[in-house]
Amino acid sequence: MKVMKVNLAVATGNRHKLLEIAGLLETGQSGLFSPKDFPGFPEPVEDASTFAGNALIKARALATHIRTASPDHPFFAADSLWVLADDSGLAVDALDGAPGIHSARYASIEAGVEGNAPDAANNAKLLKALDAVPDDRRSARFICAMALLRLTPDPLPDEEHVFEGSCEGRITRSPSGSHGFGYDPLFVPDGHEQSMAALGDGVKSLISHRARALSQCRDFLNSCHTP
Repeated sequence: MKVMKVNLAVATGNRHKLLEIAGLLETGQSGLFSPKDFPGFPEPVEDASTFAGNALIKARALATHIRTASPDHPFFAADSLWVLADDSGLAVDALDGAPGIHSARYASIEAGVEGNAPDAANNAKLLKALDAVPDDRRSARFICAMALLRLTPDPLPDEEHVFEGSCEGRITRSPSGSHGFGYDPLFVPDGHEQSMAALGDGVKSLISHRARALSQCRDFLNSCHTP
């Protein structure tokens, strides 16, 4: 029986996120690619009002760019071609859902700077915003939307799917832990006493918002390629 070859391009330049996705997906795909494998990829403007909308913007942009690559590019040497993009962030109840879709550039917006801000700057801004908020009102959740596109032959439209996951928790008053990235040092998941960064990758791979969204992606991809 022929084994179907699957290639997946992930629309992220964040090395931490790419490694996390690669570890969590476990689809047995033949190849994993990133925008670096397709030179000249223009970063799209993420101007949607939802995580799902921004994930679709990124996935569609990379799919469009991939089609400009040479037909002998290694990505095309597969039976099934997919593009995956995520948009994720932190929603804090006491801040009416902020930083939300602006999570990665939370501190940059205030400083009037383009692009994402360093994790430390975002964390510092969040702690300052919550300084007067009591411990019992610091509830928050991580949210992740995954857009999965199957590249189809022209002129057919690409097949699009969106999967979402979330993780409930609360924001601490100081960072802790050396694992993870983003707001992980400040976020304590429900049912735990340590931050996501202190719990480590093993626990995070089971309970994180990205893990839950990717679990749905993995199951869907496996269902597509199981004889």
